[in-house]
Amino acid sequence: MSLIVSAFDPPSLTFFGDSSSRDRTYMVAGGLAVRSSRIALINHCIDNIRSDAKMTSEFHWSEYRAGDRRAAYEDLIRYAFALVKSRQAALHLIIAKFKGYPHKAKPGDTKDTSINRMYYQLLLHRVARFYGPHCAIRVLLDSGADCKDVCAMRGAVCADAYKTYRTRPNCIRAIEPVCSSKANIVQMADVILGAVAASRNNISYAKPAKAELAAFVLEQSGHADWAIDTPASARFLTVWNHKSKGERFPTALA
Repeated sequence: MSLIVSAFDPPSLTFFGDSSSRDRTYMVAGGLAVRSSRIALINHCIDNIRSDAKMTSEFHWSEYRAGDRRAAYEDLIRYAFALVKSRQAALHLIIAKFKGYPHKAKPGDTKDTSINRMYYQLLLHRVARFYGPHCAIRVLLDSGADCKDVCAMRGAVCADAYKTYRTRPNCIRAIEPVCSSKANIVQMADVILGAVAASRNNISYAKPAKAELAAFVLEQSGHADWAIDTPASARFLTVWNHKSKGERFPTALA
């Protein structure tokens, strides 16, 4: 079933977002867009994957060490891309080169400011653009300072989206922080984004476990290389390597 449905009563859609690798050369932000009516079932399936592996902790890229949890993480990744390929979810990624980036171009700016700008761009040019004309959107971002600014800018994103893409007025109804322990789909996004960032940064690990999982994510995605943008026609898996050319992200945060 397509995520994009025209109706007088707009369907509800939720975008679950996260970020990864703020201190590496390449930073990744992104997440999964899911029709809200499907969230309970997806949460149940992720719970089952965790239960089958006798896991009591969250799925987290930073915590992955393979061993007896390898099968569970691979099942989570298979499930994520099965949802994308069956058009029951969409994965949207923005990748920016943070090495040499002017994070402190203005007084008070930090890397968190830059990540907030990445989220703003992603919400405007992917989430609102694709779903704003048809859906009522809720955005849930893994809580932290790196999303604090954009969570307060719902009105600005909506105004930009309406002007640029002729979306419904106030197409994004909320942008809120959420603790990943309470959001299975944010955990799913965390693992995928961590793997994308590892691949994009060509990270060599002392142990091969994460390198192998990163390769598994790329294989399951069906995408050739995270350094390659998806075509303009792509909707359910989009990869955007932001070409900053040294300037800051052009948003209302600038």
